Formats: sequence, structure tokens, C-alpha cells
Amino acid sequence: MIDFNKLARPKGNVAPIDPLEIFAKTPNLKDAPNDLWKGQAEALEKWHATRSADDNAILLNTGAGKSIVGILVAQSLVNEQIGPIVFACSTIDLVNQTARECDRLGISYTTRVQGAFSNDLFEIGKAFCITTYQALFTANTTFGGEKKPAGVIFDDAHVAERMIRDAFTLTVTKEDFPALFTKIVEMVRPEFDSIGKGAHLNFILEQFGQQSVTMCPPASAHRHKEELIEAIKSVKNFRKTDLFFPALRLWEHIGNCAIFVSANSVEITPPFIPTGVFDFLGKGVRRVYLSATMEFETDFVRGFGRRISDRIVPDNDAGNGERLILLSSRFVDKPEKRELAKEILKSHKLLISVPSYPKAVPWKGIGTPPNRSEFTEALQKFRDDKTGAFVLVSRIDGIDLPQNTCRVMLIDGAPSGANLMDQYLFSHLSLSNLFSTKMASRVTQLLGRINRGRSDYGAFLIYGSDLNVWLKTERNVALLPPLIRKQVILGQTVQEGMTSSNAEEVNALISQVMARDSGWLKFYRDTVDGLEVSSDALERVKEREGQLAVAAVAECSFMTRLWQGDVEGARKALLDVLDDVALVDARLAGWYSVWLGMTYEIDGDAVTSVAHYKKARSRLSAWLNVQFKSAEDLLVEKADGEITLIQRRLLEVNHHGPQALGDLVAKLRIQSRNLLEDKATSNVKEEALRMFGELIGFSASRPDNETGAGPDVVWIDEEAKVGIPFELKTQKNAPAEYSKQEVGQAHNHIQWMKDNYPEISWPGMLIVGPSGVCKAEANPSDDIFLVETTALANRMREFSAKIEDTRGKILLERHTLLKELGGLSEWLIDGWFKVLARNKLKDLR
Repeated sequence: MIDFNKLARPKGNVAPIDPLEIFAKTPNLKDAPNDLWKGQAEALEKWHATRSADDNAILLNTGAGKSIVGILVAQSLVNEQIGPIVFACSTIDLVNQTARECDRLGISYTTRVQGAFSNDLFEIGKAFCITTYQALFTANTTFGGEKKPAGVIFDDAHVAERMIRDAFTLTVTKEDFPALFTKIVEMVRPEFDSIGKGAHLNFILEQFGQQSVTMCPPASAHRHKEELIEAIKSVKNFRKTDLFFPALRLWEHIGNCAIFVSANSVEITPPFIPTGVFDFLGKGVRRVYLSATMEFETDFVRGFGRRISDRIVPDNDAGNGERLILLSSRFVDKPEKRELAKEILKSHKLLISVPSYPKAVPWKGIGTPPNRSEFTEALQKFRDDKTGAFVLVSRIDGIDLPQNTCRVMLIDGAPSGANLMDQYLFSHLSLSNLFSTKMASRVTQLLGRINRGRSDYGAFLIYGSDLNVWLKTERNVALLPPLIRKQVILGQTVQEGMTSSNAEEVNALISQVMARDSGWLKFYRDTVDGLEVSSDALERVKEREGQLAVAAVAECSFMTRLWQGDVEGARKALLDVLDDVALVDARLAGWYSVWLGMTYEIDGDAVTSVAHYKKARSRLSAWLNVQFKSAEDLLVEKADGEITLIQRRLLEVNHHGPQALGDLVAKLRIQSRNLLEDKATSNVKEEALRMFGELIGFSASRPDNETGAGPDVVWIDEEAKVGIPFELKTQKNAPAEYSKQEVGQAHNHIQWMKDNYPEISWPGMLIVGPSGVCKAEANPSDDIFLVETTALANRMREFSAKIEDTRGKILLERHTLLKELGGLSEWLIDGWFKVLARNKLKDLR
């Protein structure tokens, strides 16, 4: 038998949750860092103080040690035992790199790449899992059920939008899926024919190898959703192709997507990212976003669907490397790029970045981009080599070439988006503001490939007219991080001082800087801090991006609600921001109108869809592929029989679409706010009450202001022949006293109304003011009533809300609801009076 008294008892072992303490207790391994940098320690300390928040963003420059910070945060959450913790990286290379950092620190981990866990530590709750964004966001992710994340660390969060978008993008290339490509093209061809754009589609398809792309009419995917699914399923071994996972994500919602077509591929993707469908982006999950930059948050919001109000920004200069940035357009002698590259390679290694594979062709003979399977090995070879060139295609993140591994980079063209949607929005619809923050982030990332720390330095040559123009435009440069802004300006200053700039002289300049020339170092130190774009440019960009960040939240809400079947809620999300967006970016507002129009078109509301498409075409392009019949041909029949004045007013506004209703609601709400505004003058308040009456269809005037006699405000229903006089005493303080003189004034007003409007029925007089008493010596008649200012304002707001509630409906539903609303007795003019006339003034004596 076992003697249990002799068995050792398990000792309690409470793991620390303070990340600084976790670091202090890591083993002293050979390659382990001796200590944390100042910025890392400050970031961890601040995060620990707010660790219970759902969202924390930690901003550290490239090369400032974000990975170690993220690893310690992840381990802290594991030790807290809140549930599964995931560390998301942008590439498999970065998963492996993060794993190596864990090994350096002596911290246990699990990786998941290519469908397999490296061990069971994550599954038993003993370690966090390092994986890719793709694995986390894919439709049948393994991180569900018991593995559903309780916390996620998002590495490189500033470029996450692209990777999240990829999870919702089905790409059918002509090379890999020729039969499916042809099926989809023939499926959508009638869509173009029906709007007289068949020739346009043929033009796009004939531009083989070019960047031409078009978008199918917005409701095309909805009309062909069953055919699309069947066509995709018909692909041989469909489940084993690259189509499978994005198809699963889009399966039930493909009708809400856009379809883009080029000569080489078809792309099906939602116009905005429905981030709300992910549980780990909801409430109760700890999220930490690691980012090198978040100067402006618009792209971040588009990816994650949320704004971060309090960011952790440690005071540090790690990652603030030295850069010489030279624009090819400012070279006096205009050296040809291949010639210059060959000259540089005589004395330096060279990284060449191009935005696409066709753009890599001219570099044949100098460098050839490796294929995907050979990429990691080829990149490591370049790191180890002392000479040579490496061609990087459409990669802006996950490539680290610090210090002497490479110090010179040639960027040949703007780092454009690889997907068709990006190309269409930027090249065809010219949504430049939409892409300005994307471009700023991509440029920042590219400049960080060979410049990884405070002690690092490098030279950058910028070719391509698109990127040269972008970097010479002040409002664009204003979007870059502060140091890079200064370095762009400094580089142009250097170029202005060059009297000649052939390939040999440009290489000589680069060599001088790389040799740490004392004159250069002094010039850089003395000059860079004093450079900056204008304060006006910074202020304008800040104002614009602030509004666009609000709009980005609405974009995610629109798509999420559409994904969930809440069409009315989806419409309202965009309608609420449409006017404000139009003030700062009319083209983006036009893009919103395209998709608002789509929701009405698929519901059969031709009038409202045309109204939105018309706005979209006026703001975007006359060549936009939308159904655009004359609105007069699509108007619904007017209501039969007699209608009230308010019904007529509401139905009239309704025919101009939900935006017109939104305008009406906004104006009504302004009047109710002005009525309650303490600092508003009597004149402002009287005008607010008059304007409200006019907006809802009554004849409204201010007799005392206009003629010097009569009450302050009058509403009259000319058809019902009923009127309401208002006398405003809103300047009084509560509790108010209503005097004999004021009561006598009210009696005079009643008589004045009867004398001047004998055909109108006047049920009584409404005195608007704070609650209080009527002086004993006053003798008000039974038809004088006191209405508290707040009660009147609340009634005004209630009516506004009733109209607002109809905005997400289709035209015929809005018509029915507004007709019903305008016919209700409580909203007719005598109904307004009966509801408000509750307190006789005489009863307050």
C-alpha cells in the first residue's frame, strides 16, 4: 500500500503577471538581452496599469523592440490565466522570428503555421500561440470553441487592414482557374450590356498584362449569387485550392460583395470590411496592438473597426535611424535607374523594391525576385552575402535587413495595393485621400526595411513619377511620421545643392554618407530638427483624418450589419456620416453612395437607388458602372385621397430620398437644441420655434418681430384652419413667477390673433418658459397654458426621432410609415396643442 503521509505535497507556484517581473525572472541564456530598453520598460509599465482594458495600442518605432514587448505582454496574459492567448504576425517569416525571440528570452510558446501546432502547450493553457493573421481570420479558423482567444496581440497592427481584407477576398486568376475566370466574365457580361457598357468590358479584358480594372454594376453579385457559388464549387478539387478559405468566408454573403474584373483576374470582395463578425474583436477580449506608427488612425480603424483613444507612446528614440532620401525627379542629370543601380553595386549591396512582378521585368540581369517557396532562403542568402542585389516585389513588411546586411535601397514606384479593388479605387475613381494614409504607412514601412534602429543609417533612391509626385506634395508628407517628414525635406535640400548628378556622382554621395563623413554628420545633426512641413498642412490633414476615422467606424458598421442581415441599420450607419464625409472627402462620400444605392436597388427601390447613384456619379466619375434611369420614370404613385399638410410635407421630402429626410431631421434637431441653449438670445429661440413649424409644413411667423404686435411665434395650418400662438418667457429662471402684466399681454395677443386672422380657429395661447407660479393678482383665462421649455423641446425631438426611424427603410416602406405618421392626430396642429396644453396658468396661482 502507498503511504500518502510520505508523499511530497505539490508546491504552490503563482506565476507573476507584471511583465517587468516576468522579464526579470527569465533565464540567463547566451543570447538573452541583459536589460530592457527604456522605451520597452515604459511601454510595459503603462500597459500593465491598463491591462484590463479591451483595447491597448503600444507604439514603438521600427527597430525599437516591439516583439519583446509583445512577447512579455502575451506571457503576462497567459500567467493571468484569462484563457487562450494568440500572438498574430503578418507572415510566417515573422512567426519564426518571434519564436526565435521567445527562445532568446527562455519563454515557452506554441506556433501554428501550415495547419499544425508545434506542441500542445497552447492547447493546455501553458503558453501563447504565435500564428499568422491569415490563420486567425480565416473562415474555419482553429481558434474557435475552446481555443477562442481571450486575448490577442496584433503585431504590425498598422498594416493589418490589408491582411484582414485578404481573408474576405476571393481572387480568380486566369492563369490558375481559366474555366472559372471565363464563367464569371460571361456571367457578368449582361450586367455591362444592360447599361450600355459592353464595349468597356471588352476593352478591359483586351488589356492583357496591363493594370486596367473595372467594377461590375454594384448589385451584380446579388443577382448572380447562386450562380457564383455553383461556379466556384465546380472547380476540380475546390477544397484543396486557394479559393476554398475565402469562399467559405463569403459563402452566405457573396451577394453583398463587389466584383472587380481585369484581363488577368476576377476579384470578389466586400466594399468595406465587416470586422464585427469576429468574436475576438468584440467585448470582453483583451487586445494589444503593436505598431511602429499610427500618426493617423484611419487605416487602423478600417481594419479593426475601432478607435483607440489612449495610446501608449513611450518616450524613446530607438528606431529613429538616419536616412538620406533622394528623389530621382530632383536629379539634375536624370541618371537612368539601371545605370545608377549598376554603379551603386560596385561598392554597396542594393535592395530594389517594385510594386508588381511586371515592374520587376526591367531589372532582369541585375536581380530577379525569388518565387514564394524560395523567398526565405534567398533573403537569408542576401543577408549573408557581401555584395549583390535583391528584388522585393510588393512586400512592405516582415523584411529586416539591419545594419551592414544592407544600407542602400532603390524604390521603383509607389507601393500600390496588390488587389484589384485598391487599383480601381485609386487609379479609376481617384480616391486619393482614401489612399493617402495607406501610402504614408507603406512608405514608412519600406523605409524601415533597411533602417532598423537608432544607430542604423541608410540611403534611399526614389524612382517612379507617382511616388516622386507624392513625396513632393506637402499634404502627403504631412501624413508621415515626424522624423521621416524632416528627412524627406532634408534630402531635397541636399539635392538642391548638387550642381550635377550623374550615376557616378550620386554613388559618390551615397558612399560619402555611408563612410560617416564628418561634414555630412554635422550637416544632418544641425539641420534635421529644424525642418518641418507647414503648420497649416499639418492642421488640415489632422482635421480631415479625424473625420475620416469616424467615417471608417461607420464603414465597418455598415458592412457588419449588412453581413448580419440588418439592412436598415447598415444604411443608417453610412447615412449618419455621409454629409460630414462629403465636406472633407467628396469622392469617398460618392463611394458610400454607390453602396447605399446597391442596398436600395436589391430591395426593389429604384427611386432611392437612383438618387444615390446620381450622387455617386457626380462625385466620382461619369463612367461609373451603375444603373441610371431618369428618376421621373421611376416615381411611385402619389397617395390617393386627401392627405394632411404634414403628410404632404413628409412625403414630398421622402421622394428626394433618405438623405433629404436626414437633412430635415438634422434641421429639426438644431431648432430643439437652440430652444434649450442657455446662452442663446430670445431672438434665436423665437426663430428656432418658428423654423421648426415651417420645416414640418405649417405657415410659421413671428408677428411681434415682424409687425411690432402680436405673440412671439405663430404656427398655422392653412388647410385645417387652426393656429397656435406662442409667447416665449424662456429668459426666466426657475421657479418663475408669471405676473399680472404678462397675463394681460397674453389676453391682448389672443384678441390680436382673432382680429387679424378671423378665419383661423385659436384653441388657446401657449406661454413657453420654466416651471413656476402665477401671481395671485393675475387673472388668466381658461385658454392660457404654461408649457415648460423642456417639455416643448422634448416634443420637438420626439417628432424628429419618428422621422429618423424611417430612414433605413426602402422607399415604399418609408412612404407608408411617413403617411401614417403625418396622419396621426397627435401630430396634427390641434394635436400639438392638446399635448402641450396640459397646465392651465390659472391653476398655478
